[in-house]
Amino acid sequence: MANILGNGGGQPQPPKIDLKDAKELKCQDCGGSIFIEGTKFLKVSKLLTGQPQDAIMPIPVYLCGDCGEICEELLPKEFQKQK
Repeated sequence: MANILGNGGGQPQPPKIDLKDAKELKCQDCGGSIFIEGTKFLKVSKLLTGQPQDAIMPIPVYLCGDCGEICEELLPKEFQKQK
């Protein structure tokens, strides 16, 4: 079997990123930069799902490790406050 050199598999290579050029994400309320993963749960009516019971949807959220506020920038677009 032949050796595959380079990007012969057809998959795109991720760009090379120098982390020194990246901007640290900060809490919009207190400026903290450490976030803790949490989960918000939404209940969806059985009338909307067509199922015999209401459905529970987990939504991942990230909380500031200093003040506990949810980081708006990391929320799914449907839950972000309109600017």
